[in-house]
Amino acid sequence: MITQISKRQEESLEDYLIRLGCNLDAYNLTWAAASDLLNKESLEEYTEAKWRKDFNSYLKWKQYIVDNLNGDMAQEIKDATLEQRKERIKLQSEKIEYNKVLRETARAELLEEKIIESVNNRPTINIPHIYIKPNNTKKDFLFPIADLHDGVEFVLRGWEGEILNEYSPEILERRMWSLLEDFIQINDMYKINHVTLPNLGDSVDGILRMSQLMSLKLGITDSAIHFAEFMSQWLNELSKYCIVDYFSIFGNHDQMRLLSGKRDEFPHENAQKWITALIKANLKGNKNVSVNNCNEFMYIDILGTKVLGVHGENEKNLENSIKDYALTYNKRIDILLSGHLHHAHEKTIGMNGNRDIEYIQCPSIIGIDDYSLKLKKTSNAGAKVMIVEEGKGRTITHNIKLK
Repeated sequence: MITQISKRQEESLEDYLIRLGCNLDAYNLTWAAASDLLNKESLEEYTEAKWRKDFNSYLKWKQYIVDNLNGDMAQEIKDATLEQRKERIKLQSEKIEYNKVLRETARAELLEEKIIESVNNRPTINIPHIYIKPNNTKKDFLFPIADLHDGVEFVLRGWEGEILNEYSPEILERRMWSLLEDFIQINDMYKINHVTLPNLGDSVDGILRMSQLMSLKLGITDSAIHFAEFMSQWLNELSKYCIVDYFSIFGNHDQMRLLSGKRDEFPHENAQKWITALIKANLKGNKNVSVNNCNEFMYIDILGTKVLGVHGENEKNLENSIKDYALTYNKRIDILLSGHLHHAHEKTIGMNGNRDIEYIQCPSIIGIDDYSLKLKKTSNAGAKVMIVEEGKGRTITHNIKLK
């Protein structure tokens, strides 16, 4: 802005006066400030009234002179006037964009302040000091969870008014505690005592469409903090029974759409990142839980089986996705895990020795909602607990249904 209001080398003093006078609002100037600039360039000490009077005289006679001139000079003046208008519009557009950035920066800072305040006021988690017998079975649990959508509240009804699904932060908690009880029973059955637990994204509902405002019970910040605190407690309780490796993946609902609200405008600004950071801070004293950094993908080795985890909003065909990711990143993929669609589906597409190459579309904790019902992609809320064996890949799957 400083370079824009300074006198240009090719400008006369009169040109400079006219440019400043025509663009006071765009330059965010008063006549007093403009007079200081003009006095500096003219080496004079005229009053503000003198400069304003000269400019008003220009405005008074400008149209008359233009209308009564003929030939090239008249056209030159008209062209110059058009250029001035273009410049004023460009400057106004720049100012609008600059103010938008300032607003969104302030919003981001406010969000950070709220997070820090909530962290400082959060309840203390009592870390269990329990010795877990090491896993020597050459087996591991793979226990993905997906699409928890904390913060949303709705009741979805059928044609005759029957409830197809209902959801709220309280129902989320109830389902997750029920899921924990089911997993503990499975762990007692196999005594593996170690679980790889990927969170496949959409931990919070966020706002992708304005219609979602009607179903949000908690604000975006509050729902993210609620989920981080609840998940910390849940993982802490799970760690009393087995060693936990927790991973988290960006979801599309977790995206922070700070400026235009467009998808993937800031793909790495995702609420899941600081949700994971809060969980990690809460459980830093728990030796039975490893909280891994959050990312767009999860690629891990479980007893020789290569597992890729994605949220799934960018996957048009999971069978093709396995091949495409393997070629793009030059990595072997035995199991592709995906969420996003709120329903379960799986398929074996090949084999690697004794291991199958397969994709697994995981069910959701939220169950069906208006969007999945519209797509006719429905299934009950739930999760899968899978056993991965060394040299064999996935051998056993427990499908858990949640009410």
